[in-house]
Amino acid sequence: MKASIIFYSGFEIYLKDNSNKMLEIDLDAKENIISILHRFLPKESIGFVGMVLVNKIIKDFEYPVKEGDIIEVFPVIGGG
Repeated sequence: MKASIIFYSGFEIYLKDNSNKMLEIDLDAKENIISILHRFLPKESIGFVGMVLVNKIIKDFEYPVKEGDIIEVFPVIGGG
């Protein structure tokens, strides 16, 4: 099974040239968002994920990813 994932600005340090690009990924059986995030991001940086959309709908980390899903990962936004 395959899905796609996009990490938006803020994750360049981990993804180098793949930040802001759609990446196709192979899915394992019963894989969820958090298991996919761990493929790309170090454990200590998962807390910097502010929001995850799947097919343009907000989902939590336990969402079971399905064939053809498009996952968008946004960083926490700071300001002052």
